[in-house]
Amino acid sequence: MTNEVHNQIIGNKLIESYLDISERMLNEIQLTYPENPQYRDPVNKEMIKEVFHTLIKFIGNYVKESEKSLLDEAKNWGESVGFMSVQAGGSLEDTLSNMTLYKKSLWIFIQEEGSKSGIHSKNLTEIFICIDEIFNIIVYGFSHAYTVATEQKLLETRTSFIRLSIPIVPLFKGMGILPLVGDIDELRASILIEETLQKSKNLSINKLIIDFSGVYKLDESVVHTLDLLIRSLKLIGITPVITGLRPELSLQFISTGVSLTDIQITGTIEQILQEGQISI
Repeated sequence: MTNEVHNQIIGNKLIESYLDISERMLNEIQLTYPENPQYRDPVNKEMIKEVFHTLIKFIGNYVKESEKSLLDEAKNWGESVGFMSVQAGGSLEDTLSNMTLYKKSLWIFIQEEGSKSGIHSKNLTEIFICIDEIFNIIVYGFSHAYTVATEQKLLETRTSFIRLSIPIVPLFKGMGILPLVGDIDELRASILIEETLQKSKNLSINKLIIDFSGVYKLDESVVHTLDLLIRSLKLIGITPVITGLRPELSLQFISTGVSLTDIQITGTIEQILQEGQISI
């Protein structure tokens, strides 16, 4: 028999026996993780077997035809399962470890069917190399899903941190100060608008000092976002006052076409209070 015939036989056997192989895979996991209840819960077991059904059919079809389109489908499927695993609290390490168990079940099945069909072990090894190729693509899909999820988690964590780092400090009744510290990027600037407007409203602020003395660098998009913040404060009836604006930052506002001529600007917070420019 030719290699193509061997591949057709094993590929068809995989597809025909997907229920049996799924049970084998699940049993292998249960034996490996006897203390893990999720692999014995009836609902979870059925969900896991459904995932195995799709996996085995992918493999069977790829063994039969080895079409590139199947690899693309396998990658997309791997990503979708990866996202499901992330949502369920699974780890990439566990997912990759389980791949070894799936391969073990498949290898035993292929050896059994190859023996029945008189296929030489060398040909079976070549078939398994083909199967390994699709597993590598699926692992790539898994890994990509976990990478995206990790990046999203980091973004959420950073966003939460930024929210906490936007303190509006009440000075007197109706007056507060927003001290800006460190570099301000686009993400921080966009959150700054939302948080400042909300916190000012909650604190019944009608005059807000925006202190730039702790800021050393701004880019053009951030300057426009800060200008939007200042205009938004005015629109909701809050008077913005700017302090601590360094010469280089002033030039950045000017060079980007942002006008602050209608905004009260002083060197320091102390000047505002001493000169009585804000009535207490």
